[in-house]
Amino acid sequence: MATRYENLLDELRTELRVRRIGYNRIIRLINRQEYDRITAIVDDYGVNNVINGIITEREVIGNMMTNILNNLDMLNNLLRIFNEEPQPSLTKARKLLKHKVFINIYDLVAGRYEMRTTKIFLIEDVQSNPDRVFPLGVAKRNRVLKCFLRRIFNIKKMII
Repeated sequence: MATRYENLLDELRTELRVRRIGYNRIIRLINRQEYDRITAIVDDYGVNNVINGIITEREVIGNMMTNILNNLDMLNNLLRIFNEEPQPSLTKARKLLKHKVFINIYDLVAGRYEMRTTKIFLIEDVQSNPDRVFPLGVAKRNRVLKCFLRRIFNIKKMII
């Protein structure tokens, strides 16, 4: 079952394909919040509405995760789903989530818990799929989302 966010991404991909504009390029501009450059590349009402929908949906996802991470019961339920021990405090539960559970925030919100992976595969996934990057600006506004922030660097350098 596709989420609203995924439906918006598919719609944007289709609209950009029709106009022969690079999807990854536009997504990276959205991630960096460079909306003026997007308007310079594509100035179409329909595309701009889809982009605004993506931005709004990311805010909604950030707020949903903030609510989960600020509630100890919900956070402990999440840890149980990932076969981790429930914790007595919010801080300990967030630290355990950050250090033991590697999952993309979009998969977590969609309830795709089987998408849990390792840190290396999560970073590779984000590097190859820019639409799965959660915007840094939203994460900074919702301080508890910092447990999902990962330093992204070239994995190939690390492996060699």
